[in-house]
Amino acid sequence: MPRARYLPELLQVHAEELAFLWSQRKRALHSFELTQHNYADLAERVEAHVQGLLCAPAPHLLDLLSPVLNGVDTEDSDEVFAAAYALLRSQHPAAELAVLKAFASARGPALQGIVEALATAPATPTLDSLHSLLTTAPPATAAAVAAVLASHRRLPGDAARLPQLLADPDLATASWAWRAAALADRTRSAVTPQRPYAAAVTHADAVVRDAGWAAVAWGAQAASLPALRKAASEGDAVALRWLAVLGGSEDVLLVQRGTLALDDGPARCALLARHGHPTGLNALARWMDDGDEATQVAAGDAFELLTGIDVRGERRQVTPPDGADDFAREMAPLAWFPAIEKARAALQQHGSRWAGGQRWRRGLCLDSAPTAEQARTLDMQSRWDIAARVALAGGAAPPPPLV
Repeated sequence: MPRARYLPELLQVHAEELAFLWSQRKRALHSFELTQHNYADLAERVEAHVQGLLCAPAPHLLDLLSPVLNGVDTEDSDEVFAAAYALLRSQHPAAELAVLKAFASARGPALQGIVEALATAPATPTLDSLHSLLTTAPPATAAAVAAVLASHRRLPGDAARLPQLLADPDLATASWAWRAAALADRTRSAVTPQRPYAAAVTHADAVVRDAGWAAVAWGAQAASLPALRKAASEGDAVALRWLAVLGGSEDVLLVQRGTLALDDGPARCALLARHGHPTGLNALARWMDDGDEATQVAAGDAFELLTGIDVRGERRQVTPPDGADDFAREMAPLAWFPAIEKARAALQQHGSRWAGGQRWRRGLCLDSAPTAEQARTLDMQSRWDIAARVALAGGAAPPPPLV
């Protein structure tokens, strides 16, 4: 009797680890700390657990993963992803059919997980069956189908139902549709179709506005920059963040005024770091000295993110809030508090050089495209920000991430 090629009790472990690592991989995709190398390491770990699951025959996998796939045993989108992705990677017709059947009726986190799996797994002939769903499925499913097809470059830019989905009042539907439009427009082979950008970027929901501005960037709609400036000047935090990413030298004062108006100290620091303009360094140095503790820590981190210079000083526990119980006080997190004298010394030594550039990231001037060697040292967030600026200008840029 042949020996089994897998240990059944380990399959569940592989599925759980795959779900956990997928959540880490999604966060890494937009991380301001991790580089492409770190992201590739996570992808390798994800693949290792996929291979562990694929040691089992597809029918066994289907029996094990079907309850999760159909949202019976979980409401966690990452667990649903792990089930759907492993089944798709098995390339077994029954397993692929089960994923597509679950996709047609999924909602909420289950739909999210299956979309991510279908978009990430290699394209197979079964994807062709999704074109009928794009036409006949309820709007939420149809928009998700559009996103999957767009991720595989199989969604025509002028898909007949897409305009209707872009304007759908359901937030999730509109968000998926706009992400599909951004992907389709970035990979277009002809002129970008007209999109109702104004409706998206003025939407009441921040998620839809964010997806709309992403579609503006990757659709090369530079003519929309005045609308972005107007929205940022009127206090739209989503527009302000996109202006920090996309704006030019003429937008520095507007970005800084909008940033200083934010009530959240750490958010102010993060936005100045993302903007990358050297005039933000003086504010960061000031907040290291006279901000609340969370702002002090964030200012030090932002200063290093912009300049590449470590200004860490003392590592100690963050002061618990008034009224915290004994457990909260004992478990207060440790943080590196910045040494203001290090920041001042760095400004004194390098300030004139930094003043010569418009955008800095870890001491690298990004006023022009980084070399391949430089790009390898950049964090994932800054790589996507560069891609957005290139795409807005009509240059060659990778399509935006779906998740």
